[in-house]
Amino acid sequence: MLARRALLLALASLAGLLALSCTKYELALHENAPPGAFGPLPPNAARICVVRPYAVASLVPAVVRDNGRLVGMTKGPSYFCYLAEPGVHKIVSRYGDDVDAELGSDTLVDTTLTAAPGGHYFLHHDVSAILTLSVGWVEAARANEMISECDYAELVDVPSKETLPVPGEIVPASRPQ
Repeated sequence: MLARRALLLALASLAGLLALSCTKYELALHENAPPGAFGPLPPNAARICVVRPYAVASLVPAVVRDNGRLVGMTKGPSYFCYLAEPGVHKIVSRYGDDVDAELGSDTLVDTTLTAAPGGHYFLHHDVSAILTLSVGWVEAARANEMISECDYAELVDVPSKETLPVPGEIVPASRPQ
């Protein structure tokens, strides 16, 4: 009887861990970017693309925020783009799934960009080192090589406390305090 209770408790614990072992953020991957992803820029806007050309750690997501606003996620070899207002943007990537976040074993990596009107910027999500994410800006030619190895990532579901990014919306620059 005691062994059966212990087994049931262990199974319940395992089920709880499995429920947590994924992310509540869901991606739709597309072979090609949507038509507006690389179209003409609206006046007074820049384009930022986040590129992750690696199959290594393909199950580990990296949720990306710009000035606190959710803008997308990479997972496996993927990329996404969004529009940004000219000015200062602090881009923070959280590397790890929901279990990592609960345990405090996720990693936050940030970088800052001063976007110019009409600018095109490419942030490289480098996960080539085991269990780590580093970020850095790359030139368009290098980014295009990376993008050719990736699928376009579109967030299609997020936790209830979050709001999906709106295609074509321009993320505001930070305001001086």
